[in-house]
Amino acid sequence: MDVVLERLVALEMKVREALAELEETRRAREMSEEKLRTLEAHVGSREQEIAALVAQRERDTVELTRMQAERDEVRGRVEGLLGEIARLEAAVQAAGV
Repeated sequence: MDVVLERLVALEMKVREALAELEETRRAREMSEEKLRTLEAHVGSREQEIAALVAQRERDTVELTRMQAERDEVRGRVEGLLGEIARLEAAVQAAGV
């Protein structure tokens, strides 16, 4: 009978050890899952930041294109005015000679 009791005690100890290991593994898994959720939230936040930066870059590109076209238009007007001034100067000089 003592042998059976010793075996039962040994078995109980092994069961307790297995349950303790199981609990430790469960806690480690929960910590890993929480870390994963945190990282996923961080990645989502970064994706939103990237999308916002891409959208801003696209708006900046459109604005730059518009400003370049406006600059070219102003340059054309200035060149036209300079040509007109040169023509008027030539007419004034020709009339004054």
